[in-house]
Amino acid sequence: MRAGEQGSGLRAVRRYGEALQLVLCNDLAAIEAGRREIGKWLEPVKLGPKVTNRWEVVFEEVVSNIVRHGFTPGFLQTIIVAASHTSNAIKFTFDDDGRPFDPLSAPAPEPLRSLETASLGGLGLPLVRKMAASISYERDPECGTDAPPTGLVFTPRNRLRVSIATAE
Repeated sequence: MRAGEQGSGLRAVRRYGEALQLVLCNDLAAIEAGRREIGKWLEPVKLGPKVTNRWEVVFEEVVSNIVRHGFTPGFLQTIIVAASHTSNAIKFTFDDDGRPFDPLSAPAPEPLRSLETASLGGLGLPLVRKMAASISYERDPECGTDAPPTGLVFTPRNRLRVSIATAE
């Protein structure tokens, strides 16, 4: 286990055989820190550029959405990412203790009608759905509230599983 420095985005990295676990902070630095660790972990797998792009985009979109929309500013919240791979897929599980949110039930963004009426954002989740071979969401039914966690123990509220095909 390696502990991250304050503001590095990364609290810990653990390897379990061929699997990887990242404990990410609740800031946007977690995106680059996590991407870098996953890239090192996947180096021996020799993925093609399209697959590499897919997992990087999915990772960035999921983590940035959790940090920007799921966490409460000023609270110490966490994302735990478990990653594994087979010859056919890279599998990620994102657990977080942010506000419960099902990304699969989020409505699709309005189609672009003109530049004047275009809004920023809203395209990340549809992109993740498109790039994933499979995706599922579970909410902890025991979490009950949207209030930020009050304890020092990590209690996941959301679990998002994403599988990315390794075939180009």
